[in-house]
Amino acid sequence: MAHREWMGDESKQSVEYIQGVNEFLEFAFQNSEINGKIMCPCTNCANCHSYSRRIVYEHLTNPRCGFLRGYRRWVFHGEKPTTSSTTTERVEMEHDMDGLINDIFVIDSIKEPFCGEGGRNPDVGETSKIYQFVRENEQMLYPNCRKYSKLSFIIHFYHLKCLHGWSDKSFSMLLDLLRDVLSEENSLPKSYYETKKIILGLGLGYKKIHACLNDYILYWDRYINDQVCPKCGTSRWKPKDEDVQTNGMETSQKRKNLPSKILRWFPLKPRLQRLFMSSKVAESMRWHHEGRLNDCLLWHPTGSLAWKEFDARYPIFSSDPRNVRLGVASDGFNPFKTMSITHSTWPVMVIPYNLPPWMCMKQSFFMLSLLIPGPKGPGNNIDVYLQPLVQELQDLWENGIETFDAYKKETFQLHVVIMWTINDFPAYANLSGWSTKGQYACPCCGIETTSRWLRHGKKFCYMCHRHWLAPNHKWRLNSKILMEHGS
Repeated sequence: MAHREWMGDESKQSVEYIQGVNEFLEFAFQNSEINGKIMCPCTNCANCHSYSRRIVYEHLTNPRCGFLRGYRRWVFHGEKPTTSSTTTERVEMEHDMDGLINDIFVIDSIKEPFCGEGGRNPDVGETSKIYQFVRENEQMLYPNCRKYSKLSFIIHFYHLKCLHGWSDKSFSMLLDLLRDVLSEENSLPKSYYETKKIILGLGLGYKKIHACLNDYILYWDRYINDQVCPKCGTSRWKPKDEDVQTNGMETSQKRKNLPSKILRWFPLKPRLQRLFMSSKVAESMRWHHEGRLNDCLLWHPTGSLAWKEFDARYPIFSSDPRNVRLGVASDGFNPFKTMSITHSTWPVMVIPYNLPPWMCMKQSFFMLSLLIPGPKGPGNNIDVYLQPLVQELQDLWENGIETFDAYKKETFQLHVVIMWTINDFPAYANLSGWSTKGQYACPCCGIETTSRWLRHGKKFCYMCHRHWLAPNHKWRLNSKILMEHGS
């Protein structure tokens, strides 16, 4: 039990695995049980939720769950770590590059075959890219280096550059110094350019689009070469001094123009294609059509009226279950985690709902599409920032994109539709364009909203709530016991 190789069993049904799970439960309930429950170490719960023995057993023996990757030392369940083993486990969890590759390319196992019939895959470039990252992750940084692989070092080193604002030249010079210090057989990249190519290949890149400081336009499409906003006359660039002081002396050196606001756009098409690169995930993308139970219970959006109405209205789109149905979620948050700074950054997330409930709500399937900068929220001008996403979605709806299905071993034209948005009531007003305040605040009633202006309170109030009672309710027609219109 020292190394616990059985925890990596993929089937979760072998005799050794079941025996190991039972031994784990015995150990955990003897050392960490609280009120008949222990923290569940499955991949979904991740030691964040506590359950009874039966539920934890079901989670750990579920082929889709199993033990959390790297949790070989049961420190959350009463096992005391030793100095040597703690160091080893910490390194494994910090440098889990296999997990990073799995999350980026949405694959279940880096050893899963990605080729189609006869070993051929139409998306050969993307597939070879995955295997290239796997090889770099297995390649030692230098002989006998156990802590860092080539890939993990590049990611950590590049992260330091971003955190501390190193210039590209200083980054390359540091690499040159490290190459001289280490043995000649090291696998360090030769320059910043080579490092950036590897980072961009991971799919962590994005496109920067300059924006008007007052949120009127994006400097792209027909405004891409403009230097001043045509709506408000504000400069595209931050104000700068013509002269820069160096050691107390004024020079005529001019610093580079810096945009006043930057929208970060993460293209959606390649990430949707990656959903079908793994045969297991590609099969799960058909679940809403082939795997769900028609038991008249609403436990997935497939049972909603909106889903059924869409199927009836667009039968051509619905005829291929691989076409992706998305939800869009957006809201503001303060990235500085302190109330002393007023700041609102708005991420726009996209979630595929073809997947079963136990997959579509996993963080690894959430796709960041846009990152709208602060310090103020976009408000009603959010549609300005949504332009790149809307244009991309329109193209995916009308034309689609050629995609290889690893489950069916064929190429098909992938189309996409937005089914709904997920947001709070104020954000609903910004996204939908329907004001959620004032005389017609109810988006369901529209112009039939029953509202009344309070002369002394200087605001609207909303009356006649009894109209929402059941037709046979005794209060439905009783206006005497309910105060309405000052009665």
